[in-house]
Amino acid sequence: MLTHRYALRIALSALAIALLTVGLLTHASTAQRRAPALPSRALSGKLTTLADLHGYAAVVLFWAPDCAPCHWEAPAIERFARSARGRGRIVAIDDDYTSAWRKFLRDYDWTFPVLADQTLAVADAYRILGLPTAVFLDPDGRIASSRSGPQTVVSLTRGLSAAA
Repeated sequence: MLTHRYALRIALSALAIALLTVGLLTHASTAQRRAPALPSRALSGKLTTLADLHGYAAVVLFWAPDCAPCHWEAPAIERFARSARGRGRIVAIDDDYTSAWRKFLRDYDWTFPVLADQTLAVADAYRILGLPTAVFLDPDGRIASSRSGPQTVVSLTRGLSAAA
């Protein structure tokens, strides 16, 4: 039993280090360049463009319904979106090419715009390496930072504050 717990702790530590490393690499490769255009198809909510976000720090969240960490963070994403700090400042981009997004949105009751990136062209333009990834835009539409892995209300609030 002790060996099993030790192995589990090592595996979880390695996962945390890998997520941190990917997050740092993603940050280094995307920071301070103009944000690419958002997808032109809305799955849910209002079709949102970069022009709609201009003047505000914003979060662009890349996710997919078959991504387990995306399910872990989904309730926190919605809590953040409903908060005064997050209202009108978050757009999610689904890279799934099936209709599984419907069940996901129904299960988590997301109230913010969700756009479709079925060809992954937008994810490639943003240099997304894994899901989920939150990309923080400054008020001028430049990428301020990005963070891979599940987000919390606190991490989203901090990322948005740093981008402002």
